[in-house]
Amino acid sequence: MEIRGYLQRVYQELHAHPELSQEEVQTAQYVEAELRRMGFSVWTQVGGHGVVGVLDLGGPGLTLALRCDMDALPIKEETGVPFASRNPGVMHACGHDSHMTVVLGTCLFAAQNKEELKGRLVAVFQPAEETVGGAQGMIEDGLFDQFPPDRLVGVHNLPSLPVGCLGLQAGPITANADSFKAVFHGAGGHGALPHRTKDAIAMAAAGVQNAFAVTQRRTEANYPQVLSFGIIQGGTSFNIIPEKVVLEGTVRTVRNEDQEQMISLLHQAFGSAAGLYGGTYELEYSKGVPAVVNDEQVVRELAQFFASQIPEIKVVSEGLASLIGEDVSLFLQQVPGVLLYIGSGQEGAVNELHNPRFVVPQECLNTGWKALTSIVKGYLG
Repeated sequence: MEIRGYLQRVYQELHAHPELSQEEVQTAQYVEAELRRMGFSVWTQVGGHGVVGVLDLGGPGLTLALRCDMDALPIKEETGVPFASRNPGVMHACGHDSHMTVVLGTCLFAAQNKEELKGRLVAVFQPAEETVGGAQGMIEDGLFDQFPPDRLVGVHNLPSLPVGCLGLQAGPITANADSFKAVFHGAGGHGALPHRTKDAIAMAAAGVQNAFAVTQRRTEANYPQVLSFGIIQGGTSFNIIPEKVVLEGTVRTVRNEDQEQMISLLHQAFGSAAGLYGGTYELEYSKGVPAVVNDEQVVRELAQFFASQIPEIKVVSEGLASLIGEDVSLFLQQVPGVLLYIGSGQEGAVNELHNPRFVVPQECLNTGWKALTSIVKGYLG
């Protein structure tokens, strides 16, 4: 089978039928059918609608896991492509359809060259990445108990990298992605008589400013950290000082010690703001997915595979770190591996994930397939 045609057909089929997190029923059925047709043993309903394909190869060797994500986003597509979403209000705006495509294409390569490879290939199709519940669910369902890999490679397209490039960087490349909710309690009253109240709005306003101030001046600049507020709720009328105001936001850090410091700083910021106006506060801090940390040894191994097998493809090895969240980090805490970026940026196109006009170019699929097949040959050849 001609691989470019296969990649294009699979990508367009998946792109046209996106499904939201924890609703990936048709997607899982399509993936299962493709894997079974190739000769893989298949396990379904792993961590929700997750699918795992296993192919035992020609002889004893390493077990290599390839991981991709399956879910789409609640976005109305505006690309205008003929294979646009047929599910109104749902779109593969993060390129998960392309990730599944390159992994399926690599599975096809392994199946067609089974006798020339050794060991075992495990294809992990993870649900619910956008809601960061899928990886944990698969682990809890015994993913690595049944199929313990020696190496794991996850893939994600990256529009900030030009199409035709790969991104491979050691160390932290995403962030601890946390959320928090602060509630300020005071005593309400008339807007004309603030001295008789304990103004929760004033507490919240001071709390926001305090939080920005302490996190800017008390954290180490060499390690990126971000604090952002997304919700401020309080009050019912322009002339009534409310008794309660709610703040919600997110914190992104790279190091665990910075994560703990940010929690302490938020308590200081909100506590001093509440105390200034005679009120109290409560802070609920939820630790989200940890940072993705690419294993240095695996990065060196992949770099060697790329240099020897696909030297024509440029590999970018710095400047890739960001403060997004990615739950492949939970897999990489248990298995040596990496999150590999595949360039998807095009000149003159919309190069932004989660955008209604974003579409992954064909060349990104080809580059991803070449990269993953070189990894298969490197570890299992």
